[in-house]
Amino acid sequence: MSANVAVARDNDFPRLITDYAQWIARNSQAKRFGEWVEISLPFLDQANDDLVFYAKETQNIVVYSDDGFTLALFSQYGFVLTPTRHERFDMILRQFGARLEETGEITLESSYAARADGLNRFVQALIRVNSLLEVSSKRVSAYFADDVAAELDRLHVYYTPSVSVRGKSRFEQHFDFVFQRSADQPTRFCQAPNAFTKTAFQQIMWGWNDIVQAPERKGAQLLVIGDDRSAALPEGPLSAFGAYGIKVIPFSRLSDFASAALAA
Repeated sequence: MSANVAVARDNDFPRLITDYAQWIARNSQAKRFGEWVEISLPFLDQANDDLVFYAKETQNIVVYSDDGFTLALFSQYGFVLTPTRHERFDMILRQFGARLEETGEITLESSYAARADGLNRFVQALIRVNSLLEVSSKRVSAYFADDVAAELDRLHVYYTPSVSVRGKSRFEQHFDFVFQRSADQPTRFCQAPNAFTKTAFQQIMWGWNDIVQAPERKGAQLLVIGDDRSAALPEGPLSAFGAYGIKVIPFSRLSDFASAALAA
């Protein structure tokens, strides 16, 4: 590259900022719904959709809100906002002047004169908390199992975590915990699914049926620990497990079952 070309391109870089701003404007949308305006920006969230949020002006104050979408998305990925995670979540939001409301929505307020700065900070807050889920998505399936392990430790229940067993299909089937056989108890394999759903039921039963027929696992049992911290366990999967004689232990009652059902 010649020196003249390099200088010419260097001189173009200030315009790059203008070009980028114009590109964002061309690919953004704003639609009014009553007192709120829905804003869509060309930044992808964890679901690979454009970043969407809402804004309204009230008495020279502009309020931005995600309408609870971020937490709803986290819930779909099985991310439970435990006290520790809540603290981390709040810390990220405070860095940008945003906050998490009791309703579950993320909001930010700014003066009308500083509305552009407020929008910029709100977008950064949403992107940052979405990246928190992105970073943790590789291990989000382990979150509930981690919480169960911590509770088992507190209850002095001994277990082997994260066990893989080769099944009849020759596939490796993963189990979150195994409780060893004792004089009074058979070997108990245990799953702690992040989301207690029909899909989880199907996956768990496929893995269980794949390994339980082996002679060395004669008499073994399957336990399922369900996350009922934010809502009661759904009746559908609960009944389905029951139809196969699988014991389901709600997390809230783990201590009740610890001595009888889990103790070695």
